[in-house]
Amino acid sequence: MRKVSQRVAVAVRNATISNRYRYVPKMPGWFYSFVPFKVATGGSSALVSLYLLELGGNASTVGMAFALASLASMLGALFWGRISDRTLRRKPFILLGFASVPAFLVLMALAKTPSQLIAINTAYAFFLSSTLSVPIALVLRSVRKHSWDYGIGKFNEISGWGWVLGLVLGFGLSRFLTIPQLFLTFAALAVPSIFMGERMIREAPIYLNRRAIRAFGNYVVEKARYMPSFILHTSFSVPEGLKRFYVAFFLFWIAAGLYFPQMPVLLSESGFGREIIYLALIANSAVAALNYTRVSLGMGENKEGTLRKGLLLRIGAFIAVLLGLAFSPALLPLAVASYVLAGYSWTFIGVSSTAIVSERAGEKKGSAMGTYNVVGSAGYITGSALGGAIISSTGFGGALSVGLALLGGSIILLRK
Repeated sequence: MRKVSQRVAVAVRNATISNRYRYVPKMPGWFYSFVPFKVATGGSSALVSLYLLELGGNASTVGMAFALASLASMLGALFWGRISDRTLRRKPFILLGFASVPAFLVLMALAKTPSQLIAINTAYAFFLSSTLSVPIALVLRSVRKHSWDYGIGKFNEISGWGWVLGLVLGFGLSRFLTIPQLFLTFAALAVPSIFMGERMIREAPIYLNRRAIRAFGNYVVEKARYMPSFILHTSFSVPEGLKRFYVAFFLFWIAAGLYFPQMPVLLSESGFGREIIYLALIANSAVAALNYTRVSLGMGENKEGTLRKGLLLRIGAFIAVLLGLAFSPALLPLAVASYVLAGYSWTFIGVSSTAIVSERAGEKKGSAMGTYNVVGSAGYITGSALGGAIISSTGFGGALSVGLALLGGSIILLRK
């Protein structure tokens, strides 16, 4: 009897999902103006770490570069989002972000010292952040309210696969071009987005009440940095049911900051070339993008269980690298496996965490999501800054062990 009832429940759920997604609304064409932009940003995402090492930097230099860029990105998302709301304009800020890519990538190609590259990358992150928070508001003005979920998901899906395509191009071109030449190549590839955006994007100058926006669980984020992809509100509060969650989430993002900026450094210092690093990033990004919809549809009411599963998978990613460090002949396959596990884990963590915040926040969804994103950004900045210092004193194994302990603490807090 129990098996029969379970089958009936599954059939009902599948029928509900089928009915919900039977009607596929037409999406605005301007979504595709982001493709060249994402190809360029995705393809160049691995180059900053590698070029810093080539210019004489080390793990500490890379950690500081990512910490400063993450801070600039967080502040920029708040700044550009607020100005956009005040002026009721979206298009100029998106075009500004598009134009910043070729401009700053050319400057990076001309950098001669680590300090120059860090300064350029920090300014780049600030201007690039105008393409994080602002487009979401335009998406919500471009599609009907009942299609917001699908619109957000489709926009980020298109962007996510553009990012993966950029990584694939980076892999192919890295065999023939120097890093400055790769910067210039991706700068040129970004230019079409400016003209496409100017022609295809239409203003929707209507005030958008961001408090009314609920959390979206099926968006795709840029995996190379794993920064929160948008900030919905600028006032921050902590509902009683989310205090422990935010602490656990902060620990998770510190661990992410210890991992993602330093993995290219680890592979590079272990003797592996740019092509290998690109392949690892491609595996990370593609696995995550492929599983978003499946995880979001299969999560159901077990959001906390889904989150814990994601954290356990992320622990597996850290353990795989630590095993590779202990058995150096197996470092490469274990590092690639670690990247795959890290990407796969994010599909569970990203989908479930936004759903948990939305559910527990009550009527304060906007401010709760603002706090959620700032907590994540602060954790990533902290981890990026600490990573280089820990590696300089104890090595990569020490940094990854600290990250492993932080993930364990995150799971313990969530279980309570």
